[in-house]
Amino acid sequence: MALNVEDYSQEYQRRVARDFYYKGWRGASDDVTEADQLQVVLKATSNGRDLRAALQKLLESGGDERSLTDPKTGLTKYHTPSSPCAGIHRSCCTSNAPSEGSFSRGVDTLRQLAMEAKNMSRQRNHDMIYSSPEDLFRKLLCDIRERLRAVFGLSFEDIINLFPSGTDAELLPALLAFLRALPKNGRGHDVFSVVTAAGEVGSGTMLAAMGQHFAKRLPSGRPGNCGNGERVFGFAEGNPDAGAFSSATLSMRDERGRLLSEQERDRDVEEAVRQALAILGEDGKPKYGCVVVHMVVGSKTGQCMPSADCLDRLVAEYGKLVLPVVDACQGRLGEGDVRENLDKGRVVLCTGSKFFGGPPFSGVCLFSEGLAQEFEQLVGSSEATIMLAQSKLKEYIVASLMSDDLPNLRSLLPQRPLNYGVLMRWTLALHNMETYLSDVPQEERVQVMREWSRGVRSIVAGAGPMVAMLQDPDDSEGCQDERSAALGTIISFHCRCNRGVPDKSADVMTIDELRHVQFLMASDLSEQHPHLSLMGPATTRCFMGQPVDLCSGAGIAPGMHVLRVAASAPLVVRMWNEGVERVLEEDRAVFEKLRLVLGNWYMFQKAISNV
Repeated sequence: MALNVEDYSQEYQRRVARDFYYKGWRGASDDVTEADQLQVVLKATSNGRDLRAALQKLLESGGDERSLTDPKTGLTKYHTPSSPCAGIHRSCCTSNAPSEGSFSRGVDTLRQLAMEAKNMSRQRNHDMIYSSPEDLFRKLLCDIRERLRAVFGLSFEDIINLFPSGTDAELLPALLAFLRALPKNGRGHDVFSVVTAAGEVGSGTMLAAMGQHFAKRLPSGRPGNCGNGERVFGFAEGNPDAGAFSSATLSMRDERGRLLSEQERDRDVEEAVRQALAILGEDGKPKYGCVVVHMVVGSKTGQCMPSADCLDRLVAEYGKLVLPVVDACQGRLGEGDVRENLDKGRVVLCTGSKFFGGPPFSGVCLFSEGLAQEFEQLVGSSEATIMLAQSKLKEYIVASLMSDDLPNLRSLLPQRPLNYGVLMRWTLALHNMETYLSDVPQEERVQVMREWSRGVRSIVAGAGPMVAMLQDPDDSEGCQDERSAALGTIISFHCRCNRGVPDKSADVMTIDELRHVQFLMASDLSEQHPHLSLMGPATTRCFMGQPVDLCSGAGIAPGMHVLRVAASAPLVVRMWNEGVERVLEEDRAVFEKLRLVLGNWYMFQKAISNV
């Protein structure tokens, strides 16, 4: 349909404004004392061979402590490295080691930045060897957004905001809910956040969803006050409009670890919302001005809570008192899922660092045009402007990470330091995302994932008494959609161990012991136990997902913890090229090593607390 003259003029002005930003417009800039990340790594780079080490340093920058590797082990807290390494990689439900292909793509981008930095130094006659090429950085960041637009099937009206991780991205819908609750509409100013799938989402989700610090190290590099209730944003106590966050954490399992039915999960969510909106404050008015409801699409064990129908019912009944947020941070989605959720007015959170195989971590928060307009209007109020200017939000994000369609928010954020870590982590993730979606036809992706899942389940079933599948009801049986197939590639299983005494030859294990198992699986066991060097599985590094407590620490059944293996998008591409059976041979080796560790646990269990 052709545009009339007025529409064309408005679209032209909009695109000119975007182009103005794209070519390097910055706006006002705060004084920044922190060293530029790019300068720091490039000063230690004398030739192209150093670029790989420089990229690794950038990948670990601009996030929290979860992205940092231990100098002794070379692994993050999730037991994965931040550079490519040999081994069998099945850890994508938690964290990934970057593939060689994606890492090379990152080196190319870093080389481009290094060349631009050298050129700027020559042109401006700086004393320093390198200068930060800010315009190129913003161009590359804009490129990241447009590539994500294509990957998720978004329109030009949809709003793409980048974050250091999926947990950080929780802060934006929390802020939207906080601002929604401010107007004096006969209700209180507090916000209630319903966090579903408790224990099976990120450990910092609840705090971030309440607008609180959740990490010991902030993306800015400064220390974070995690766990003491300090808020990232809000009014000072005593302010009549201060507002406060409360939350309910709803499990998808009972105290024995049994998965609740979809109807039970939905009922728990609807009841939590109903009760929250009925609570009265001291002034006799309803206490909460907004309730945030999280729909988890892909928990740590591949489950969902609540259903999309439940979310629709809540919005139909309560309107804007409910803010629906889709936690799709596992990234195990069908091609049209993001579009469908945005069209229903839901905030969508996703990452490139789980299923899509990017390094830890990279987050994105997506708004529809309508939500973005509401958000901008709320941010533009005088009280919100004052509050945000004094907030700690700037410790998490800078203006360039936010969409240029949120000018009010961007104006309240610092322009620097530029977060090269976010740029690089998304660069690596997008290499995998585009390869997965463009190279492999959708029907064949589904077929490959289902065939691999069946194969691994068969391997687990034959692994002996030390390993047993988690027997969750399969609600997706018979479904041929891509989301169900992708969620089904998270394989969870219980472990038992031989403690070296007759009555404990197949004993249940604690969650800390399973963390040690995960570490041992990611290690070459012959380094600490040379006598194992002749045993092939002992030397193979096998990267697995972190253990999950199915009862969130409150269960009455012992040993209700599982370890996990999962297939990533890069593995799906590889299976499509090489065949599923070739990859399943690796999975047999994974469980052969696991049997070795569990069967000789009495030898490996020493000093777990020191790992």
